[in-house]
Amino acid sequence: MHTSDVVSFTGSTTVGRVVVGDAVTAGLPVQAEMGGLNAAVVLPDADVERAAATIASSAMGYAGQKCTATSRVIVVGDDGPFSDALVAAVRELKAGDPDDEDTAVGPVISRQARDAVTEALDRALANGGQMLTGGKPGDPGWLITPAVVTGLPPDAALNQEEVFGPVLSIQRAPDPDTAVQLVNATRYGLVTGLYTGDLASALRLVPRFDSGMVKVNGPTTGADFHASFGGEKESGYGPAEQGTPVLDFYSRHLTATILP
Repeated sequence: MHTSDVVSFTGSTTVGRVVVGDAVTAGLPVQAEMGGLNAAVVLPDADVERAAATIASSAMGYAGQKCTATSRVIVVGDDGPFSDALVAAVRELKAGDPDDEDTAVGPVISRQARDAVTEALDRALANGGQMLTGGKPGDPGWLITPAVVTGLPPDAALNQEEVFGPVLSIQRAPDPDTAVQLVNATRYGLVTGLYTGDLASALRLVPRFDSGMVKVNGPTTGADFHASFGGEKESGYGPAEQGTPVLDFYSRHLTATILP
């Protein structure tokens, strides 16, 4: 099948809905990879320093402007030690001019994008959130320092809507079952991170996440082009990208029956 006979889309959930609707109306197969509000669950037996460094990088790299960026951290048990380690790891990421080779976090893409981030943070603080670090506009361009917020309820906007910037929300769960519920309590389902030192816990929890992908002890960002890439719920529509499943999307299947 020619590529003009299919629609493949990558972008926000809002725009994706329009694209999907237009494609379906036109009778075209559609493959849409849309938004994400990706969570990372940190169990009590996780390597705290390793988890903090990995999550900080996957949340703030590219100024958080990746659909697979970590947006929420759900800490099972006492969140104090991990929160301290995470804040320290985020502060180690230099924010500034991307032409500087030491810069880890550059500006967001536009003034509108920076305004969206600052407005989301203002709403979070107005709703009782506590800023642990960052959240300050700066130079050059549309820079905003990587922000970590805690103390918000699960239904707060920052825990429900994608910001697409260098912002990370910390939540606490008393047990792994509650953590799974918090992960799944959004309309998104792209990728989930899980940090643990116990393989049995990983194998038990991984199938319970409403996500198209789960990364254990690894960043939510990044992709293996040999494996399928796609999300559940409003994070994706149609078949996954990459891997062997994508061959069906770009192929025309023909059944020929020949009688004597």
